[in-house]
Formats: sequence, structure tokens, C-alpha cells
Amino acid sequence: MTTGRWIMAAIIVALVAAATVQGLKPKPPPAAEVATAVAKKGSVTRTVTAAGHLQAVLTVKVSSNITGDLVSLAVAEGEQVKKGQILGQIDRRVFEARVQQSRAGVLSAKAQVDQTTTNIEKLQRDLDRLQKLVDQNLASAADLDAAKTALEIEKGRLAGYKQIVLQNQGQLEASLFDLSRTAIIAPMAGTILELDKKVGERIRGSDFSEDVILLMGGMDAVEVKAEVGEHEVVAIHEGDEAMVDIDAIPDQQFKGHVSNVAMNAQIKNPGTDAEITTFFVRVGLDKPPPGARPGMSTAVSIATATRENVITVPIQAITSREAKKKEEKAALEGQMRAGNDEKGKPGEAPTTASTGKPKQVKVVFVVKDGKVEMREVKTGIASRTDVEILEGINEGEQVVEGPYRVLARELQDGQAVKVQEKEGQGKGGDKKGPQGGRS
Repeated sequence: MTTGRWIMAAIIVALVAAATVQGLKPKPPPAAEVATAVAKKGSVTRTVTAAGHLQAVLTVKVSSNITGDLVSLAVAEGEQVKKGQILGQIDRRVFEARVQQSRAGVLSAKAQVDQTTTNIEKLQRDLDRLQKLVDQNLASAADLDAAKTALEIEKGRLAGYKQIVLQNQGQLEASLFDLSRTAIIAPMAGTILELDKKVGERIRGSDFSEDVILLMGGMDAVEVKAEVGEHEVVAIHEGDEAMVDIDAIPDQQFKGHVSNVAMNAQIKNPGTDAEITTFFVRVGLDKPPPGARPGMSTAVSIATATRENVITVPIQAITSREAKKKEEKAALEGQMRAGNDEKGKPGEAPTTASTGKPKQVKVVFVVKDGKVEMREVKTGIASRTDVEILEGINEGEQVVEGPYRVLARELQDGQAVKVQEKEGQGKGGDKKGPQGGRS
């Protein structure tokens, strides 16, 4: 009887110990509900997005080279004008007076020319008569020389008066030109973009600095001037295709192409922690919409590269984790077999040289037989929705794409998962294959 009790007690103790040991073992994490997609072949286009504003490709600052009061403006902002159309008027009175003065100078000089010409004709007749008298010894040679000298003097005076006529004519033409410039003329067909002067203001014309009266541009050629960050601008080239969204014209996109990438940087908050470096990129619209106006807010998407027939997965399926320990362990064991056992302990994850923290790599979680396998991947270019996979997974494999919290933080290599069924998908939705992925 005593022996039976001891046996029973030993069995109970063994069962308790086994239960305790079993309870101390780490439990596998519960199955996580995940959404999946299928790695598939297709095309992916990398885009650079930026905000900007519409502007005319060709803008002209209309100013004047003459000084005067602005007495009228015949246009308003936003008005369409034709080339040669009168846009405004500067006070003409001073310039009309100068024209009259120059014209009078021309007439006076011409009168002097006419008078001198008449004198020359008279002197020539007197010289001819005197020559006959000298030939008949009725006049002296001295009288003849004096007559010749008088004639030559008058001819010289005539040449001088003719030069004065030309000078006064030049002054008249300049005065007429200045008078014509009192009318502000449209140098091209386009739209009045901005009025910088009002009626009654003084226009200070100069050949060295312009006093802008108004700004106009040709809206038949419209472009977007956008600011792009320094890390994105290196991928943009002239001729790259772009799509433009105009806030004021919703539900439409307009095709365009990059026309210019600025070489000079725009640096904001220099020398501070908030320093930002951007570059202006100009995108010309192929067919500007009729309602386009300068200054309208826009968003541009520039296609900088395209890859065809490559394996892609949704961009949200890519996350960062520590490199697998077993891969580093195999490498370290190989080093130890070679006699170099000072590189680290077997099983440790690789670390970065700068921080000593575990190295982060890009991974995806591949669903196989109800569990996930963490795969390190090498990625290529990415669009807004998909990313190119260069190495790590094959076409047709099922990858986890969400939820974000589960994928980014909670999901572990080898963990059991339950694939969420998508709308319009039956019980076969958790099976591997295209029917379990994205359409």
C-alpha cells in the first residue's frame, strides 16, 4: 500500500512538472489577419510630384522710354488684346510742341537754303558779265577775283545751310518718334496679366531702367512653374512627360512635357535646421485649356522612368526589418571554420558600422501554407502604387500588403496568418494564386 502511494505521488509530481515546463515554453503568436496581393509582371513608372502655378510661356513688360503723365489706360487685367492695339496714352502736349519747334527749324533752314541759292545765281550772273568786261579790258582783274571769291563764299554758306536742314530734319524725326511713343502699343497679341500704373501717375522713361506700365503674356502657350526638391530634380530631364492637375479645373488632367530644369537652386532658411533646397522646373502644357489663367494653382506628376515586364508588388507591401539571423550565422560559422572567430557571435544580426544597431533591410512577407516567410528584397523604381522587385520573390507569390500596423510592427517570420477575404471573393480567397491577390 505504501509503495502504491509513492508511485501515485511520483506520477502526480511528474505531471505537475511536465505541465509547468509546458507552461514556461513560449507560445507561438496567434494567427494574424492580413490582406494579401500577388506579385505580378507589368510596367511601373516612377513619378516626381510637385506643386506649382500656371504662367504664360512668353511674358512682356510694357514700359516707355519717354517721361510724362499717364492720361489714359484703355485695357483691364485679363483682357485679350491684339498686336498693335493702343493700350494707353501719355500726355502728348510737350512732345507736340517739340515737333512744331523742330518743323519750324527745318522750314527756317530751307528758307536760308533758298535765299542763298538765289544769291549764288545772282553772283554767277554778275561774274559772267564781269568776265566779258575783263575780256574787253573794261574791268580790272582784281574786280574779277573779288567776284569769284564772293561766289565761292556764298556756295560754302549754301552747303552749311543744307547741313542745317538735314540736322533739323533729324530732330524733327526724333520728335515725331517721341510723339508716337506717347501711345502705349501692344507689342504682341496676348492677355493683360497685370497693370502696374494708374491713370494720372508719372511715367519715368529711361534707356537705362524701365518703369513698367503693365505686364502681358501670350496665353496660347502656357506652362507650369513648379518647385522640386534637390533629391528628386536629379531624375528629371527636358522632354519628360508630365500630367498636370489644375485646382480650378477639377476632374481633368492635362498632358505636358518638361521644357526646362533650372540650374540655380532656391535656398530657403539658409544656415538653419529648416534649410530647404529646391529647383524650378517648367512644364509646358501641350493643349492649354480655354479657362487657364496665370497664377492658378497646379500639381504636376512627371514621369522620369518606366520599366516594362518587371515583377511588381504594391508599395505598401515593402517594410523594413532586421536582417535574418540565420543568414549572418551561416556567414559567421564559415568565418570561424576558417579560424577567424573574432567577427561576432553566431546567430547575431548584422549591425551598421556607424551606430552599432542591427542593420535594417527591405523585406516582404510571403504567405506559404498558412504562414509567412520574411524575404529580403532588392527594389527598383516605384510608382505611386507599385514598386519594382529586382530580387527576392517570384511572379505569382502571395505577399502581405496590410494592415499597416500588423505588417510594419507585429508580423514575425514564420507566424501563422489568416488571409482576409476581399469583396467578391469566395472561400478560395486565402489560397495562393492570382485569385487571392489584387486584380
